Amino acid sequence: MKKLDTKLTVCLMMALFFVFVSLCSAADIYISKSTGSNKNPGTKESPKKLLWKVMNKMAEGDHLFVAEGTYYGKGKTGLMPRITVNNVIIEGGWKADFSGRNPFKYLTIIGTKPDLQGESGSVFHGEIPSTKLSGVTIDGFCIDRGQANIYHSDGEPGANKSIEGHVKDSCWGYQAINRKMSGSNPTVMLLGRGHFTVRNMVLVNNPWWGIYIKGGGKEKITIENNLILISQGRGIEAITGGGWGTPTWVIKNNTILFNHSLKSTEGRALSADPRKGYGKYIVENNIFAFSDGGGITIKFPLKGDELALNHNKFFFNRRGDICVGGSGLANADEFEDELEIDTEGNIHKIPGSLGKADKAWFDRYSMREYVNMLAGKFNKWEELAAARGVFGLKEYHIPGYDKTFGTYKELPKKRNNYDMSRYPRPMKKEKLIDWKKSVLPLIGADPKYGIKPYSK
Repeated sequence: MKKLDTKLTVCLMMALFFVFVSLCSAADIYISKSTGSNKNPGTKESPKKLLWKVMNKMAEGDHLFVAEGTYYGKGKTGLMPRITVNNVIIEGGWKADFSGRNPFKYLTIIGTKPDLQGESGSVFHGEIPSTKLSGVTIDGFCIDRGQANIYHSDGEPGANKSIEGHVKDSCWGYQAINRKMSGSNPTVMLLGRGHFTVRNMVLVNNPWWGIYIKGGGKEKITIENNLILISQGRGIEAITGGGWGTPTWVIKNNTILFNHSLKSTEGRALSADPRKGYGKYIVENNIFAFSDGGGITIKFPLKGDELALNHNKFFFNRRGDICVGGSGLANADEFEDELEIDTEGNIHKIPGSLGKADKAWFDRYSMREYVNMLAGKFNKWEELAAARGVFGLKEYHIPGYDKTFGTYKELPKKRNNYDMSRYPRPMKKEKLIDWKKSVLPLIGADPKYGIKPYSK
């Protein structure tokens, strides 16, 4: 008995020692591109300069405070080093002197050097071989992957002419290098048996998925207050790993618009896997709109308390606002009749944020042919016309065509495709997105739904 007690004491002391070492090595590290230096200690008064260099040396428990500015990965790629330690917070949106924080005012941007077009990988990627990563928080960054993924073109699509300063890649500014069925890497990717948080992110022109989290444990996994504007495949994928635990997924106040199709069942705003033994999903106050697949797509029929779906706004999701196994099931106004889950207050209505998007880009988007926008029973031509009406768009006019067309169905076949042109429009190679003009107005445009202005 004494031998057992001795072993237990030694194990306990070793555990306490490792906790102590971990706590001692954890640090608050301040980073400022404009006022920092790599030789500085990383204090508020004397910050570090390069985010990627700090991330390369992160220890468990570190909290990174990142000031406004544009940050690059090593070699000026748009990719940050792999996150391989637990319980770290990487937090952008701080004022230059760290006196205040607002991710939608003090923009912390992850940029890409123009001559690194086509560089693939996840911008933020947390994963370790043991799959035991846990406690990672990514909060408050603006990421436009159009700069890294060949979205510029030689001018306005279909105009049959080049415009000085533009580089010719393809007629719609979207080269085949990006059209991968898989493996193009989500913009934010976290995999591990524990809990994670992704919030206050603005992700635009995602070449594959916006946010992908595969988690576990018994705590909350939180995805909240993010704007995901254009994703090829899925805006958010949130799944529990097999045998990884029973977490509570909290997915709230996200605005997810324009999710494009890779194949017939793709183009999902939210992809989830609620089923017995895999935890619970709380999905509330989100906007899921303009998806080529389903607004919310799940693998298996819904029954029980694994999913609470309340007070969300849906609109123009081609395979229905809720989609099961690739087949459309229902739109929001039918949820209470069709679904055997906790559901209340969901609506099917044009989001106010649509009217804050770029008019010219939406005009091109709404005349695509790659996916028939009116296929199936869920997307009605009246809804597409109403969405165009938000911008005062009536007749369709394709650049390069003299004729105008009255409805989507009248548009000519084999027309040039608009589906993945860079938002807000084809741009010069060196030109970066104007966040304040083209993107930030969408934040808070729907007071009761979707992404909200930042508050502590």
